[in-house]
Amino acid sequence: MTKWRIIVKNVVYLGMKKKSSKSGTYPKATPSSLVEEAAVQYESLRVILGGQKSLKKPLSGDFDLIALTRKGIQKSTLKSLALYLGVTMETLSQLLHSSYRNIQRKDDHELLDTLKTEKVLELAALAQRGIEVIGDKASFTEWLKSPLLSLDNKTPLHFLDTSFGIQMVTKLLGRLEQGVYS
Repeated sequence: MTKWRIIVKNVVYLGMKKKSSKSGTYPKATPSSLVEEAAVQYESLRVILGGQKSLKKPLSGDFDLIALTRKGIQKSTLKSLALYLGVTMETLSQLLHSSYRNIQRKDDHELLDTLKTEKVLELAALAQRGIEVIGDKASFTEWLKSPLLSLDNKTPLHFLDTSFGIQMVTKLLGRLEQGVYS
């Protein structure tokens, strides 16, 4: 069996009991702790984005994130995200490739466009992952602003203006989590 088939097999049957030899059918999947973990993950993402004030409906999965990206998020979520990243609104506007003045002109309930919303969601997911790996919000924001040898003595914050930079910093967090010197 190829690696791909093994991976797919593990994903498909995750949370299901083994095949019953008597009946020859698979029992219905039961809720597992993985589903509960995902719910907690999406709820902490919602908190980073401003909680119930900014997002009226709870996030329950990737489909909700896609729908939210297409609809747009309120400008008010930027303040909460800036707080979690430990940056000013000016810095956050630079990460979104927008002038601070353009963002400042928007009403708090006005929706951001799809591209900015997508970038905000990526940054929120990074903040969530960073807090999970580093331990707390204060330590994570300090880490974001610290020059790292693995980033050519630049700060992780320096790379957060592009999707590839966000991916690179996320991979770096994964290396830290595994105990790899980075």
